[in-house]
Amino acid sequence: MQNLKDKEYIHGAVQKDFYNEEDRENCNCPLCDADDTVDLDTDKGLTVVRCNQCSMIYVSPRAKDAEHNYFGDADIFFEEGRLIFEGRKPHHRDPNYDYELRKIQKFKSSGKLLDVGSNMGFFLRKAKEIFEVEGVEPSPALAKIAEEQFQLKVHNAFLEDLDLQTESYDVITLIDVFEHVTNPKALLKKSSELLKQDGILVIKVPNGDYNYFKMKLAKLTGKSNSMDIWDCTEHVCHYTPKTFRQMVEKNGFKVRSTFIPLPIHSPIWANLVGHYYQYPSPFRLDWKRIMLRKAFYRIGQLEFALRGKSRFGLDLMFVVEKH
Repeated sequence: MQNLKDKEYIHGAVQKDFYNEEDRENCNCPLCDADDTVDLDTDKGLTVVRCNQCSMIYVSPRAKDAEHNYFGDADIFFEEGRLIFEGRKPHHRDPNYDYELRKIQKFKSSGKLLDVGSNMGFFLRKAKEIFEVEGVEPSPALAKIAEEQFQLKVHNAFLEDLDLQTESYDVITLIDVFEHVTNPKALLKKSSELLKQDGILVIKVPNGDYNYFKMKLAKLTGKSNSMDIWDCTEHVCHYTPKTFRQMVEKNGFKVRSTFIPLPIHSPIWANLVGHYYQYPSPFRLDWKRIMLRKAFYRIGQLEFALRGKSRFGLDLMFVVEKH
């Protein structure tokens, strides 16, 4: 197999290798709206900052139209999951989806579920075995694939632009989506309108405390230039348990439960053949990273149980409900 050094990375999304001044925009803190920050890191012309007023970590300047990153090539997206659509391979996140649905079922065992940011429908194809499901996906290419491949009802729009029946959903999920949202307050307001009074909102995001710890470690070891720590071309907000709680409490919700979810074992096909296939890569090709993620997951769970925050848990999952 060719190494990525010798082969261009093929992907359907529209992220750039570098963002010039005309490609980026400044923004105030998405949590407290202050314009008082300290720079933490830079990547691809974008800057990760921390708000001095509320400690929220976010990207400013960020990519313009960051939420349109997946408005890309439908054929390339389809090729990423072709073997999964054909039933020949599992999706690399299937263990994560199964785990997340088991967690959801502890709070809601049935009912109507709306998944926001459905991508190609891989989570929803699992959820429809338990719930009556609908999806929301702004990318025309991804929404079309989800509908055609898994016979799902997917609204091709941003949630805030949809005219859906109020208080009609038992569960609303944002799985690996909320960190992409440039206006989280508007999204939470719309979610509150659509959720039943006893419904739950389930949000999973990367752990800002982990990314900050990873950044500090990378700089100490001189490896910061070789690690895409913040994924800031598309992840515009980086939540910690503290800043997430502040965000939802300011917008009509309260946190009911928080936990460290299973780590995602992203495949390494792009590093080998230049294409981000969605199905798992063999354990023998990536066993060191997989074992390290598993170790961090266990340590992160213990640390979170003791301290209420974690530098080692890669992600955070929240179950929230209306005030």
